[in-house]
Formats: sequence, C-alpha cells, structure tokens
Amino acid sequence: MLAVGRSRLAASSGLSLPKLSALVARAIARSGPLSSGAANALNSQATFAPFVKANLPILTNLVLREFATAAKKPATKKKAPAKKAPAKRSTTTTTKKPAAKRRTVAKKAGTRRTVIKKKPAAKKKAAPKKKVIKKATPKKPGIQTQYDKALGDAPSKKASPYNLFFVETLKSLDSSTRAPEKAKLVAEKWRGLSDAEKKTWQDRAAEETVKRKAAYDQWLSKLNPLEIEAANLARQRIRGYREKKGIKGTSPATKIKDDRLVKRPCTPWVFFMKEKYSSGVVDNVEHKQKMSKLAEMWKGTTEAERKKYNDLASKDTARYKAERAAFLKKYGN
Repeated sequence: MLAVGRSRLAASSGLSLPKLSALVARAIARSGPLSSGAANALNSQATFAPFVKANLPILTNLVLREFATAAKKPATKKKAPAKKAPAKRSTTTTTKKPAAKRRTVAKKAGTRRTVIKKKPAAKKKAAPKKKVIKKATPKKPGIQTQYDKALGDAPSKKASPYNLFFVETLKSLDSSTRAPEKAKLVAEKWRGLSDAEKKTWQDRAAEETVKRKAAYDQWLSKLNPLEIEAANLARQRIRGYREKKGIKGTSPATKIKDDRLVKRPCTPWVFFMKEKYSSGVVDNVEHKQKMSKLAEMWKGTTEAERKKYNDLASKDTARYKAERAAFLKKYGN
C-alpha cells in the first residue's frame, strides 16, 4: 500500500498545499492516536508545523495510504450504442391495413367520459323479387276419375233365383252371426231345396227381371248417348286397370248397350272372320285354336282376294261417318 502511494505521489505533479492539508486532515481523522491532539493543531498555522515535525513518520505513512486510496479511478468509457442492423427487405408485398376509426368521446362536466359508438348505417332493403307463378301441369286422370264417369249407379237389369233366395233367407238368421257364417248357412239351405221349391224362386226371378228391365230402360232413356259413350270408355279403362293389377270383379266394367249409339266401322279382317265363321270352315277346330287358324288363313290370302273385304270396310266407314255426323247433330251440344 505504501509503495503504491509513493508511486502515485511521485507521478502526480503540482500538488497544492490545500490538497495536501486535506489529505493530512483525513489521515489524522482516520488514525486513532493522533486524532485527539490534531484538532487543536490544525486550527492555526503556528501550531500546525510543530505538530507535523513531531509526528512526521506517522503522518507520512498515513498520507501515502490516504493518497493510494483517494486516487482517482480511470473513467470508464461509455459503450457506444449498438447499431441496429438494417431490416431485410421482404420480397412479399404487404398490404396496408386500413386505419381504425377513432371512437368519438362526448365529454360532460363533472361526469366521467362515456364512449358513444356510432350506429352502423342501416342497410337498404332489397326490392322484393317478383314471384314467378308456374303454370300447373294438368294431371292425368286417375282411376277414380274413370269410376266417376262409368255410371256405376246403373240399376241391374236381371234378377237371379239364388240372389232373391239369399236376400229373403238372410232376414231370418240371427243378427249376431258373422257374415261368412251366414253365407255358408244360406248356401246349405239352397242346396237342400227340392226342384219344385227352386222352380218357385225361378218364377219369382223372371217376374223381377221384367220389372228391372223396365226400370233400366227408363233410366237409360234419361241419359244423353254421349254420356253413355264416355261411360263405356271409362269402363274399358277400368277393365284394363283391373287386369294389370290382378283385381277381380266385373261391375261396373261391363259395357252399357244402347241402340242410339252409332255402331263403329268394321275392318277388312273382321269381315273376313265373320264370313269364315258363318261358312263353317273352323267348326271342327278347337275353340282356343279358331282365332289362330283364321289368322293363318288371312295371311295366306292375296291382294285380289282381300279386295272384297277392303271394299266392304270402305262402305262401312262411309256409313259410320254419315251416322256419326247425324248423331252429333242430334245429341251434341
């Protein structure tokens, strides 16, 4: 420590007396033995010099120590701020975001600020679209429509002995008996009748048939023949529907006969078939094979042989057209 103080004291030049006095005073203050008498000696120059001479060795060591510790430390250089590396330019283009709209703040005296948000502008209502009304495509008439046109409420023209017996006997049976059992009981009683008893019911059926025929003719006369034509066409379609679906039944599929209706014209094949039937050519042929036999014979005829039947068909077509015109004139709207 003393060597350091000597080297620093030798290196320093121009050490003034005030500085030296300050060093001595600090050294004396820090030393225990000298601090008690040094307070009075340092007050005046007259007492200072004798005090220094008397304590010179001690003061020298104290001053050197104080000078070693009191030497200024070399000032540390401030580090220069590190320069930021220039940002690399990105090749991708960045789109600027639109600046956010500032909210307007309404100030009121003596109250807190309230943030008033702007209401979004009301969207304009789009004009109502015009409704396109689609034309309804007419549906094909269903089978129920055909039943409505078929005149199913036509009265029956004929009465059977068994039907009359069935209705009469059914009244005498117990009402609690089920319908299938009733039908079996009536059938057993009918089979148990004698021929004389059955003859009675046959006579009653003949009388009932005359009455029903008169009622049917009266019902038919009140109808327009055009309605009967439409009913027969509907019944024909009902027959086809039943055959396709496998439904059994005849009513109201049978054709309504009316003498006022115009008979449709026959084809050459129909005239040929009627002639061969009446001549007895196919009498010895089975009933199921008669039509196929006549078809083979028709295919074997020449154009000269068919001319006769073609002429008959042409005359019949002319007849139908004339009668049809008169029919529509009389019964048409």
